[in-house]
Amino acid sequence: MMQWYEIEYQDAVWDKFDRRYVFKPSPSIFAKAIKPRDKDVIFKEYTIFNGWPYDDDEGLTQAYLDGEVWTKQFFVRFFGEEMYALDWNHSCYRFLVDTEYPRGEFGEWQVPFLPNGDYYFFLNADMSLAWLGHPWRNTVTVVGAELVAYIEKNDCPFLK
Repeated sequence: MMQWYEIEYQDAVWDKFDRRYVFKPSPSIFAKAIKPRDKDVIFKEYTIFNGWPYDDDEGLTQAYLDGEVWTKQFFVRFFGEEMYALDWNHSCYRFLVDTEYPRGEFGEWQVPFLPNGDYYFFLNADMSLAWLGHPWRNTVTVVGAELVAYIEKNDCPFLK
C-alpha cells in the first residue's frame, strides 16, 4: 500500500529545511549544496560510484534496484515512521517510510535516492537526519552521527 502525500504548503517545508541547513543550489561541481547551521552536526559527503542506473536495454540495472532496497532499509532503520522526500523545484512529499514507494516515468522512485539531474533530499520528520543527493557533484551527503557511523561500518553498495 502506497502512502505518499504531496505537500500542499511546500514553501513552509523548504523554509524549515533552510532554517536547519544553508542550502545553496549551484551548477558548479565545486559547490557543496548544504552546510548545517548547527556546527555540532555530524555529516559526510560520499561519492556515488555505480554510475547511471540504466542498462543497454534502458531498464534499471540490478545494482540500482539493489541500491533501492539498501536505501529503503537504511531509511526504515534510522528515519522513523514518517519522512520527507523533497525534489528541488518539483513536487515534494511526506510519506510513511515502510510502504511501497511510487515509481516515476523511468521506473525509479518518484523521488530517486540518487541524484539524476536534480537535488533530492530525504529527511526524517524533524529534519535532523538527512540523505541529500547532489546532481553535479555526483554525491550523497548523509547528515547525522548515527547515519555516518553506520555507513562507515557497513558496506554501502554504491557510495565511497
